Amino acid sequence: MSQGTSCPEVGTRFDVRVVDPDATPDRLWHRFAPVLAARRSMRLYDPTTRKYGSAGPLTVKRPALPSAVPLFLHGRARVVALDFDTKHHGHDAVAADVRRVLAWVTECGGRAVVDKSTSGGRHVLIPLAPGKTISVDEVRPLLRLLTVRLPTLDITPMTNASTGCITVPGSSCKEGGHRELVDLDPAAAFDILTIGSDAGMLTRLEALLGGTGRTPTTPTEAYIRTETVTERVVGAGHDARLHPRFCRNTPPPRCVIEFAHTGRMDSSRWPSRSEARQSVITHAVLAGATTAEIVARVAVPDWAGLRAAYARYSEPSRAIARDAARALDWAATVLPDPVRDTGHKQKHTGGAYDPALSSWLTHAQIWVTHELSRRRDRWSAHAVLQGLAWAAAVSGQIVEGVPTVGVGGRSLSIAAGMLPESTVWSILERLREMEGSPLLLIERGVGQIPDRYALVSTPDARTVMVPSEVPYESGGIESVHPAWSVIGWRHRILYDAVTAAPEPMTPEVLFTAVGIGRTSGYEALLDLRIAGLLTVDNTQISVGPVDLDDIGRRHGLTSAVRARIVRHRAERIVWREWLAAREEARTPPEPDQGLFTIGDDHPSDPPESEYIAAVMSTGPPDPL
Repeated sequence: MSQGTSCPEVGTRFDVRVVDPDATPDRLWHRFAPVLAARRSMRLYDPTTRKYGSAGPLTVKRPALPSAVPLFLHGRARVVALDFDTKHHGHDAVAADVRRVLAWVTECGGRAVVDKSTSGGRHVLIPLAPGKTISVDEVRPLLRLLTVRLPTLDITPMTNASTGCITVPGSSCKEGGHRELVDLDPAAAFDILTIGSDAGMLTRLEALLGGTGRTPTTPTEAYIRTETVTERVVGAGHDARLHPRFCRNTPPPRCVIEFAHTGRMDSSRWPSRSEARQSVITHAVLAGATTAEIVARVAVPDWAGLRAAYARYSEPSRAIARDAARALDWAATVLPDPVRDTGHKQKHTGGAYDPALSSWLTHAQIWVTHELSRRRDRWSAHAVLQGLAWAAAVSGQIVEGVPTVGVGGRSLSIAAGMLPESTVWSILERLREMEGSPLLLIERGVGQIPDRYALVSTPDARTVMVPSEVPYESGGIESVHPAWSVIGWRHRILYDAVTAAPEPMTPEVLFTAVGIGRTSGYEALLDLRIAGLLTVDNTQISVGPVDLDDIGRRHGLTSAVRARIVRHRAERIVWREWLAAREEARTPPEPDQGLFTIGDDHPSDPPESEYIAAVMSTGPPDPL
């Protein structure tokens, strides 16, 4: 070693920070923005107004300004985003609240990703189970419970379905720098957001905090709640209990057991003894106990703490029965349907083969491809036409050689693969007003009678030839599989073209056949490959190992379809009652049928015989 050169001693510690190449701001944004964005849009922060501006398209490149992605799609969110702010209580309070909520979420079977800003604020991102979503009204009771217990929590992002948004890991911060992940590497965080939480996590969390949901505010919600409770409750009165397939087998949390035994309350979970005792009752209901069993158990020494919590009531058994009934009604309403993979294929609803309908559907789809090629709702229009063809095959009529069908927008939304009802009505209105449309409105719906359509083959549609690259199946016409509501509507056209083709095809041939651009086509193809529905081998596209039923079971779509059917049934009941009330108000009261006699105090009595004889002998009076 040359003179003047020093060598560090053994054991000297160097403060060298190793930067994960995947944790750079650009990489984080590119990875997490598409996963967390419910819609392909984002909102940029405006430093002059200090607010997030109007929505713009979601970009692959990380914006220089702070950017937030939307949390809700069609009024429902698949991620619960909790925003903890340091403005009023400081960094330590935020850290304490985040630790507390993470412990609760983990205890209830949830998983979460935490990121922080340069100011110290943190986001707790809780992904729901695959296929599960939540609305503002559904999540509001839980947010109210959390707000009481977590003073630094800002619930604004989850309280507005149209403007609710959140900044994601990698996004720029207002104070400079960017948002960073906390205690997680990017791969682990991406895994959590992809796999999601347990299906019953939110229900367990609300039960842990002593909540009992909200009261229905509309007649439709009341009907849905009544029908759901009826299906999920066994028995009646004090012997009513939760159906066994919804009961929990795991023991309650330790704090719940301790309160039931000793009455010692964890003040970080419950602000008062009222929520604590309700949590004990709710966990007993979730375990399958009846009201009579709960009342009997309160009398034993094991539940001395719970017995003391009800001691202030003159009739404790009535108060316990009231809380147990409330917990049973809440549990039967909010618990998700258990999703079990039985290994059997779902039988998809398909109509009988009809050459006229198959020909109409083929030409109608080509007509939509040609006429709506530049519209974003083109893919939804394809699904609506498919649903109409299926409805005509199942319950339609042939009038003078033309297929006709009467179907409501609600039923059609299910047949079209769980499209939103508003989208179905909008597309029907647009299609029937377009020149040369294969859809002709022949009878407008009145009351409970739906609109009736004729599926016409227009001259323009008949002149368009079917592309030879994509042969169409000649089997029975099927409804649109609900799995496309998860994967995407434009992906369905590509998948159907590949499954109907006699041999694998190249991406260029596929994109040309279905009329989709290269960029959009390759994006859809990548999504289909990730889902396992398609494979690419040496530029040849073929069907993958995963089918649509696998996607449906993975996302619990059977339960989603059943829930929509129940909601539609409730909405129809409310609609019938409204029509009946309107008809009753318009109908005049029936006149009195009694005979009227001049000077008679009893108009229902018949006239005297002498009066009748006098009138008959003299005849009617002379006209004036």
